[in-house]
Amino acid sequence: MSDRSWVLDPEEAHIAALRRLADFGDKRVLEMGCGDGRLTALIARDAHHVHAFDPDDDAVQRARRALSPELADRVTFEVASATEIDVPRHGFDLVVFSWAL
Repeated sequence: MSDRSWVLDPEEAHIAALRRLADFGDKRVLEMGCGDGRLTALIARDAHHVHAFDPDDDAVQRARRALSPELADRVTFEVASATEIDVPRHGFDLVVFSWAL
């Protein structure tokens, strides 16, 4: 596994909890505050596409490097803050905001 979910959450309990709340299957997901992409890769396993953003450029660069090649066409990363990002209205089916301040 190329993501680092095993470091903080070896049993993937966090993504399991999110999956109980929402079905990511074939959805367009906006992930606010993606950080280093720990959850992004797990969401992308099910989602049609994930647009993940974070204001921390270093974290987004780590997320890009850690993303497995088989998920690369399903994820877009962007360096942006929630107050400045320009996303299309009605462009996403779900929004995820987890572990971000």
